[in-house]
Amino acid sequence: MSQARILTSRGSVAFFLPDLFLQDVKGSQSADLVLDGEVVEMKTISGGRATLSGKFKKGYKQGAILLKDCSITNDHSVFIRLFSDISTGSVKAQIAGNLKNRFDKGKFICFFEKTGELHTWTFDELRAIIGT
Repeated sequence: MSQARILTSRGSVAFFLPDLFLQDVKGSQSADLVLDGEVVEMKTISGGRATLSGKFKKGYKQGAILLKDCSITNDHSVFIRLFSDISTGSVKAQIAGNLKNRFDKGKFICFFEKTGELHTWTFDELRAIIGT
């Protein structure tokens, strides 16, 4: 809930999604909410770059699974609330590397808890960093 407040306090509109059980996927896999018409998976991270990478990959996959049978939007995003002291440049580089050979549309949204900064980059902008 606190992650959604970070986003809605800046003017976005959020709708929480109910848990979704997909038969062909082990366990419950679904995105958390729709933010301004786009599916968003939210994660909170207090670890390092490896944790950031793992959580991003999981969130990306959850959003992509939900969109598999959706005709309303093709975009899905990942929001990460970052408690670690990782620099903005390091976060961008790490996420850009995770987007290699992935071509979905969407955004990466990151709230840096230490500085109170909220940054948003499209997946295309991040892929441009590594030239894919």
